[in-house]
Amino acid sequence: MGLDMYLTGDKYTPSFGDNKREVVDGYEVEGLRLKLAYWRKHWALHNYIEDHYDSNDDHRFHLESDDLRDIANAVEGGKLVDPNDLEDMPSYRSVYAYHREPEQVRETVNALRKAADWVDGGDWRSVEYVGSW
Repeated sequence: MGLDMYLTGDKYTPSFGDNKREVVDGYEVEGLRLKLAYWRKHWALHNYIEDHYDSNDDHRFHLESDDLRDIANAVEGGKLVDPNDLEDMPSYRSVYAYHREPEQVRETVNALRKAADWVDGGDWRSVEYVGSW
């Protein structure tokens, strides 16, 4: 079973006064969707988010900057739970080991902290995590 994980940022673009929205294909651009991070089969991270944050639906989470920093700290501190219950699926264990490599941990932590800084960097910004399989 595959797991694709998306961290996206939405930025609303206001239109008032001298601020005019860009027009694409004859329509005003009301907002931008940004790809902040992507992971593949990072079950430990997905399970951590599911266990610690509320979802709008089954696998969609609105995350604040403090949430993103807390998740980054958990990743950095080794607090993600090893999915040992996947013994019947050995390929997941190797993927979990991959996400524990120092370079992968650093990339994940940096992506989460950068997303938190982005949210704090201006008005009308939000971040959503979605896990899909």
